[in-house]
Amino acid sequence: MTGLGGRTIAITEARRGAELATLVEKLGGVPYPAPAVREVPCADLGPAAGVLERICRAEVAVTVFLTGVGTRAFFALADSRGRRADLVQGLARGLVAARGPKTVSALREASVRIDVVPAAPTSEGVLEALAAHELTGKTVAVQRYGDDNDVLARGLGRRGARVIEIPLYEWTLPESLQPLERLVRDVVGGRVDVVTFTSSPQVRHVVQLAERLGLREELVAALGSFVTVAAVGPVCAATLADHGVPVHVQPERQTMGALVHAIAAFLATPHATPA
Repeated sequence: MTGLGGRTIAITEARRGAELATLVEKLGGVPYPAPAVREVPCADLGPAAGVLERICRAEVAVTVFLTGVGTRAFFALADSRGRRADLVQGLARGLVAARGPKTVSALREASVRIDVVPAAPTSEGVLEALAAHELTGKTVAVQRYGDDNDVLARGLGRRGARVIEIPLYEWTLPESLQPLERLVRDVVGGRVDVVTFTSSPQVRHVVQLAERLGLREELVAALGSFVTVAAVGPVCAATLADHGVPVHVQPERQTMGALVHAIAAFLATPHATPA
């Protein structure tokens, strides 16, 4: 099995950072946690409440839940408005899709029937799993989560669906910026072998912080030369490109495991050091 050979792998993921760190360790790497985002509840839950009412009125044909945290937050919103029972009934009248195991658990806790669970817990997996269902002209509600919605919304739109989002969380900088500041300096100083990005907000926040430190040009230069950049998904990769950062590793499957194995495979090749 190809390993990471003791390389230092920076992790900008927050919510699943521990999971990614464990995978890095299992393949012989040294995880460098530096969360670049923090999930906070939306200040204005009015738009999410509007979708809630539409589901309760059976105006939504398909509801897609992407995260366990977001699913529980949506039911908490329903509780605050005395609409939990109506929400469960509204979901029962339509199709319910759950992206991954944590989402499935959250829906089961709420006694919600689950109709679609993709083989791969990714946006592409959700689209593939919904391929057997007619969506033309139907309203599909998608729990907002980072850049995953961009992929889903485009894919569902191509199927003729009317997509509405359930915005429950926003993405801000971490409360403590010290780990991220240290990461920027260590990348510039050549003390990090690989930097991983799993969402566009992570990219924007790292570059934003580098700019605050007066190190943006140095950071971009390091990421484009002697530091390997790994990204999950085309949206994240496009955001890196927008900032002038090349992507050296992008796995075919948008999972944490696929990302770590793709990094190991890249580092094992003769051209592993970015030129």
